Amino acid sequence: MPQIKCFQKSGQRKRLPGRPESEVICLLRRAEELLSDAGIPEPLLESELILAHLLNTQRYNLYIDPPGITEKIRQDFFFLVSKRANRIPLAYLLKEVYFYNHKFHISKGVFIPRPETETIISCAMEFIKERNKKIDILDICTGCGVLAIVLARIFPEATVVATDISKKAVSLARKNICFHNLQSRVSAVRADLIPEGLYTEFTLIVSNPPYLTGDEIIQAEPEIRKEPFGSLYGGKDGMDIFYRILDITPKILSKDGFLIMEISPVQVRYFRELKNPNFSLVSVCKDICGNDRVVILKKTFN
Repeated sequence: MPQIKCFQKSGQRKRLPGRPESEVICLLRRAEELLSDAGIPEPLLESELILAHLLNTQRYNLYIDPPGITEKIRQDFFFLVSKRANRIPLAYLLKEVYFYNHKFHISKGVFIPRPETETIISCAMEFIKERNKKIDILDICTGCGVLAIVLARIFPEATVVATDISKKAVSLARKNICFHNLQSRVSAVRADLIPEGLYTEFTLIVSNPPYLTGDEIIQAEPEIRKEPFGSLYGGKDGMDIFYRILDITPKILSKDGFLIMEISPVQVRYFRELKNPNFSLVSVCKDICGNDRVVILKKTFN
């Protein structure tokens, strides 16, 4: 790949005489322009993340202690930048994602966890205050396993079962469970919501199920449409998996347990007007953007 030349847009701060910009800055500026032209919302940040990943360093080190750039790093960097410019999700390119300040492996074909899903963790901590209590937790539609693993870390005496219908997701969840050394307390099982013959009574059941409608997927950003359809599509009204979860979980949720699920803000009306004889709505929690995002339900005893 030819040497990247530094360039200066109008309005940019001029370089000081005798202080040439490092090659790192040159690479970042060029990548920022390429990603900006491709419509990436935060082109500089993503350029920094890609380069820091390749150099196995922190973003701030790119500026305070600029590392040397080899020809291979340069080529790999612009290869990933070009992929990102084609709207491949950044997490798939870096093969890692952070959730609740913990690092997880991620790969193409598995749903990418979002920051708003961390609201489920906050709700679980609010409603189950005894951290060292021995409890059983079920994570339905686990994806790469982030909810199951973070909850196991927060509740150190908990036993956690994580399920997903996707073979790829279960395989990746198991990899992340091993990465976090939680094999003794967390298991990932391939199942259509819950495994057959499951008789455990769970104190906590969590789920971030598919809840987008077909129209929402069509209108979504290109990156979202590159994630697996089955982890996004929730039926005509986005409620298909919710109906099934509400139908099957009463028999496995303990009398003092909670069912906590992520929803779309437009679906909150259904839960506020819930007419399910087995559940009552305890609370609706907002995400980091102030949107209704998580519902907390309890069993109803008639």
